[in-house]
Amino acid sequence: MKKKSTYRLLVQSEEKSRNILEIALYALFAVSALASIWQFAEQPNALPLDKVGTAPEEQVEVQIAS
Repeated sequence: MKKKSTYRLLVQSEEKSRNILEIALYALFAVSALASIWQFAEQPNALPLDKVGTAPEEQVEVQIAS
């Protein structure tokens, strides 16, 4: 008689209904992670990065050194 490995015994005895439940849960986790990333990616940028470092009253003069 051929000896069966431990891995083969585990694979054969695995519950099929538990497999389906695990697949459904992993899919749900992945979809929820993607939805939360998408939610934050769609929010408008509230940072005024184009005005950083300059005050509205300041005027910057550029002089070319010759």
